[in-house]
Amino acid sequence: MSRRSKKKQRSQKLQPPPEQLLLDFLDADWQPTRALCFQTNLQPFTIELLQRPGLETQLDCFSFNKSVSTQIAEQVTELKSDETITISAGFQSLCDSELPETDYDAVLLPLSQQFSDEYVRDLTLSAVRSLGQGGTLTIASPRDKDYEYHKFLQSLFSKVTRVVSDAGIVYQGKKQQDAPEKKTFEDETAIREGERLLYAYTLPGVFSHRRPNQSARTLIKLMELTDESRILNYDCGSGIVAFAAAARCPNADVHAVDTNARAILCTEQGIAKNELTTVRAELITGEADIPEETYDYLLTNKSYFTSEEQGEQFLQLCLRSLKPGGLLQFSTKQYQWYAHRLLDLFTDVAIDGAVHHFMLAARKPE
Repeated sequence: MSRRSKKKQRSQKLQPPPEQLLLDFLDADWQPTRALCFQTNLQPFTIELLQRPGLETQLDCFSFNKSVSTQIAEQVTELKSDETITISAGFQSLCDSELPETDYDAVLLPLSQQFSDEYVRDLTLSAVRSLGQGGTLTIASPRDKDYEYHKFLQSLFSKVTRVVSDAGIVYQGKKQQDAPEKKTFEDETAIREGERLLYAYTLPGVFSHRRPNQSARTLIKLMELTDESRILNYDCGSGIVAFAAAARCPNADVHAVDTNARAILCTEQGIAKNELTTVRAELITGEADIPEETYDYLLTNKSYFTSEEQGEQFLQLCLRSLKPGGLLQFSTKQYQWYAHRLLDLFTDVAIDGAVHHFMLAARKPE
C-alpha cells in the first residue's frame, strides 16, 4: 500500500461514520409521522434518534442482518427500562431480504465505504420504493467522488439537495413521482461437482456477489466428508458449499445457517434450483441458535482475519457445535493465527491449499 493510500485510510478512520453525518444533518424539529432507518452495524443511530426530545415518530429500524436487528431491539428495550430516559417515539426492529415497501414519510440511508456501486444503487432504489409520495430520502455517504451517483439520484428526484463536508456527502430528495420498476441485481453462478452442475445465487450484500468465490472453491475442492453424517455450513452465504456437500454425500443432513436474510434467500433459491432435499437453510440471530455437540462436520469460509477476539469466538463456537471427534474444515487467506490456536484446542491439525487460499482442518478432541 502506498503512503498516500495509508494516509487516506487513516484519515477515513478519523472521520465520523455516515450514521453520525445523518444525525448531524437532521433538524432538531425533525418529526415525520413514520420513518425507516437502515442499519448494517451497531452504530448508535436508531438509539440516538429515539432519545431526541419530543420525537413522536414511529421509527422502524431495518437490517438485512438478524444479529444486528435483534441487538438493536435489545438495546431499545434496555433504554426504555431506564426511568431517567423518556422515549415518546414508537419503535420496531425489522429484518428481511428486502426493505419494506411501505409508505414511509422519511427514509434514512447511511452508506458504507465498503459498499459496491451496485449495492448502493440497489439500496437507493429500494429506499425510494419504501417512501410514500412526498416522502423524503436522506442519504449519507463517506465517498468524496460522487459524479455518477449524484447523476443517478437526479434521475430519481426532481431536486436533490447535496451537502458536502470533510466527512462525506449528505443527499436529500423528495419523492414526487413513482419509483422505477423493480430491478433485479441477482447473479447466478455454477460449479461442477462430479458429473453435475450446481447453481448458486447471490444478491448485493451477500458475500462474493459477482466475483469468483475462490475461498469457497478451495474448501469444496479439499474438504473431506462421509455420508450419513450431520454437516453444518456456518455463514453459508450463497450456500454453494452446502450444495457441494449434499451432492457429494446424498444421505447426509446438511444445515446451512447465516445471520444475513439475503444470504438465506439465495441459499433457499439454490436448494430449489438444485433439487437438494437434504439441505436446510436457517436464518439465525447468532451462535446461541446453533445446537451444541450436534455436527460431525463444520464447514465455513473465513476469508479475512479481523481480530484475535473474533477468531477465538469462532473457534469456541466450533468446539461447542461439533460432536467429540467432529471435524472442522474452513478456508481462509490468513491462516497464521488460526494455525497456532488450533494446535491448542484441536487435534489432527492440517493446512492445505496454495498461494492465496488455504484450507485448515482440525478435529475436536474425543
